[in-house]
Amino acid sequence: MRPGGQVVVFPSKTAGSSSSSYVPPPPPTPQKITAGRRRFVRFLVGVGALLSLAPYVPWGTFLSKSVSAGKGYVRQQITVDNLSEYHAAAGRKVNVNDLTTFPPNSHWVITYPTSDDLALDTQNKDTFVKFELIRLPTELGGDAKDATAFVAFSKVCVHLWCSPNYNPDQPTNPNENGYKPNQSKHEQYECPCHGSIYKVPQGLAIDGPASFQAPPTNAIPMLTLSTDSNGFLMVEKPLWDVNHNGVLGYGRYVQQ
Repeated sequence: MRPGGQVVVFPSKTAGSSSSSYVPPPPPTPQKITAGRRRFVRFLVGVGALLSLAPYVPWGTFLSKSVSAGKGYVRQQITVDNLSEYHAAAGRKVNVNDLTTFPPNSHWVITYPTSDDLALDTQNKDTFVKFELIRLPTELGGDAKDATAFVAFSKVCVHLWCSPNYNPDQPTNPNENGYKPNQSKHEQYECPCHGSIYKVPQGLAIDGPASFQAPPTNAIPMLTLSTDSNGFLMVEKPLWDVNHNGVLGYGRYVQQ
């Protein structure tokens, strides 16, 4: 007898014959088929729920061990990644008084936390430790010689984790939000994958799929900046929660 009460008749030999015919077990009942289908559907729902959470888990906590093994999340001086496209600013420490190397309405990628190895930081492809440092346009205070002239946005879009970039070109006839629909060139932080656009300097999504997400998932996380006594730009130790610097890949609350 099998578990579940099914009786199996095995082949047996009888006189005058080599063997008897095999009698198969009875087919599953409709109730058992229905129960099996329900278990399978519940399994699919569970897997779907886990996958739906993927864009909102701060995987950067786990992906950045090679860099955070250096200084970790502490107050650090900012150095621009050593990329040739940044010309004179490549590999340089940012000084707010230097309007020639770091002019208004310009942008560079920085690594935070730093490993204290410029080559390692520059080559690191983990976007969860990359931030877009923007010196604001003059009309937004970018000519000030203090930390207010800069913002540093996460390079991880809160929609589906693509990597946004700052577009320094000015729009013509922008709307009240500083954005003209159907125009790709403007002083905004833009995601090239699905068109999410974040307002500078607040970092709030004003267009694209991220703008339709509920707070706090509609604003890009950012660093808190300051300067030292010599005017070098610093990153203050962040508070990675939605009420302060945000949660990387997830978002933060913005006061409107």
